[in-house]
Amino acid sequence: MKSNSTMKVSGILMILFGIVYAILAIMTYTGSVQGLLPGHESQEVMVAVLSAAVALLALIGGICAVMGNKPVAKVIGFVFTAVGLVSLIYLQFTQNAFNIADCIAMVLGVMLFTSAKE
Repeated sequence: MKSNSTMKVSGILMILFGIVYAILAIMTYTGSVQGLLPGHESQEVMVAVLSAAVALLALIGGICAVMGNKPVAKVIGFVFTAVGLVSLIYLQFTQNAFNIADCIAMVLGVMLFTSAKE
């Protein structure tokens, strides 16, 4: 029962992260905030697509975790962790920047992956 409640908490955090990430990405594209999400100021189509994918993946993973679908939540947690790590490394090498959103995504992915283990 404890792992199920941990997975639900992970799911709720993933849903909140997805909503906040989508709002921050939109605010960055409109020029309301600057420097918060490195790489987003360029407003490239690929960055916009990736932002939407991250937000959508977080929402799907969160919903699966809250509903108790462990296999899907585990896969999404692994993907989220891997993508967050790759993004952190890529930004460090290309822009010499650290993105806290990617770091949070990676931590949430690990949390979801470990809580969904059977």
